[in-house]
Amino acid sequence: MLGARTVHTTRLVSLSLCSLALSLAGCEADDGTLDSEESDIIGGVDAKSAKLDAIGTVGTKDYEGAYSYFCTATLIAPKVVLTAKHCATYDPTERPRIESEEIFFATGADSRAPKQIVRAERVLLSPVNEGGMVEFGSDVAVYVLEKPVEGVKPMPWLPNHLTADDLGGKYTAVGFGVHDRQRNSGIRKAGTLTLQAVEGKPMHRIFPTVEDLYAHLAEHDGKDWVERNKARIDEFYGFELLPDLEAYLGMGEGDAQPCSGDSGGPLVKKIGEELTVVAVVSGSFKGRAYPCSTVGESYATLGASVQTMIAEATGPCEGVPTEGSCEGFSTVLRCVGENEGPQKVNRIDCGALDQACGVVDGVAQCVDPEE
Repeated sequence: MLGARTVHTTRLVSLSLCSLALSLAGCEADDGTLDSEESDIIGGVDAKSAKLDAIGTVGTKDYEGAYSYFCTATLIAPKVVLTAKHCATYDPTERPRIESEEIFFATGADSRAPKQIVRAERVLLSPVNEGGMVEFGSDVAVYVLEKPVEGVKPMPWLPNHLTADDLGGKYTAVGFGVHDRQRNSGIRKAGTLTLQAVEGKPMHRIFPTVEDLYAHLAEHDGKDWVERNKARIDEFYGFELLPDLEAYLGMGEGDAQPCSGDSGGPLVKKIGEELTVVAVVSGSFKGRAYPCSTVGESYATLGASVQTMIAEATGPCEGVPTEGSCEGFSTVLRCVGENEGPQKVNRIDCGALDQACGVVDGVAQCVDPEE
């Protein structure tokens, strides 16, 4: 079975990774466990613009070559994809999935009809492996692809962005998973979420008492379910975020809700003129009645260990190729090759030569502007 397996542990978490072909039946935990998940956005809107094509999926191919996704992911450099650690391994103490099966990154707003599919050649996992909502520690990973994704602008990312000063702020979640009670999935959607906590016990901030949480869950899952699962609910109520590694979002006025299928998907904020990744979907607490949580979502933040991992994946030029690329109309952006000297990113202003940036035979260079 490609992409579906549950890791049963003594902890509060049940990790479920399901391929698209299986996700509609297999991604929900109906016993009130914490689920790390592939998910779409309940109550969100379609996000089909090609400007968002850096946000795609990671998945596998069957024996006939058909692609099916199991997580959302974001292209952050021409050959580097950011996702959740549990989208790269079933257990942080085990070998990553890529060592036993081929993993691919696919672009496009419909995972069932990808625009491009590029094979991943290796994966890097954030080194903190214990604790947190899904018991993966820092739940972040990056896949390094065998070749650059063509025609898609990578999305910038920003470390250490979510702080106590940002509480109550609005962010946007993007993903491909379940988006209705019929468990339809695979279309890129987006929804707004409120930042609730960056440290401590997030449920204490949202629900003043555990009885308030019981009442909320009973509205969706029934009083009988709550009575049978009070021990799990109590444990969830006492759950504490890992400092500098997790944040909690959702439950704000008008908020959407990530669901089964969004794991690894980006939390984005417009910073300056660009949408920027500030965290990735990690996990949630689910009840009986819905394929999604009704109490918000844990996000893995991009702290120091993640910065080091991404730097290793992108290299000294942060994924900018030696062949170069065009930045805007008149700037060539290229990595100095190892045989040229110390590797770094150079920006060449073609406008100073009364020229424009163009790509000729795969190489970015200054060219005469078209009349």
